[in-house]
Amino acid sequence: MRLPDRKEREVRRLIDGVQPLPPDLAERALAVGTRLARRRRVLRTGVSLLLLVALLALAVWTLAYDPWSSPPPETSPTVGW
Repeated sequence: MRLPDRKEREVRRLIDGVQPLPPDLAERALAVGTRLARRRRVLRTGVSLLLLVALLALAVWTLAYDPWSSPPPETSPTVGW
């Protein structure tokens, strides 16, 4: 069993209250829900694209600079010992 939600309590109080419901309550709720869903979708898409660009940049960097190979020696070996 889940605990009652604050928003659910407010909606039930509004519905059960003495004051009549606003006639456009459903349309306003639909508009708010649609706007919230659109914002979440845009945010999720933006974060996904940012992650994809970061992974692509990491792949290009690793291919270009080969960071895991050993560095070349700094002095040349002596010849003729």
